Amino acid sequence: MPVLQSKLLLVEVDPQLLEARTSLLAQNGYEVSTASTLTSALRLFRSFQFDLLMIGPSVEERERTAMAAISKRINPKARVLAMVGHDQKQPLADGWMTSNKESDILDAVATLLTRDDSRRSSAAA
Repeated sequence: MPVLQSKLLLVEVDPQLLEARTSLLAQNGYEVSTASTLTSALRLFRSFQFDLLMIGPSVEERERTAMAAISKRINPKARVLAMVGHDQKQPLADGWMTSNKESDILDAVATLLTRDDSRRSSAAA
């Protein structure tokens, strides 16, 4: 169940994944903005108040780390969800996940948006 009026910024390099994940999130009640580069993502993040930055698996690890770090400086209250490979973690993110299942993605987003503490966790296996 979506958190009412939650604004998400989805960063994904792969156009098919970007379209599929944007559709999934929008159909489930989230307001979704998208970016396919670090530069455009940071420009949007500085211009608008987002509740969650969701970084897709096709974003290079170096850029994923930079986005997580910079976003926390811009808006410390925003959550960061990194979608990573099976052997990776994103220590600067509030949560990370390796699953591509739609239900897992929606659960991870909802969990991070409603979580009160700032501890990092694996949002979904």
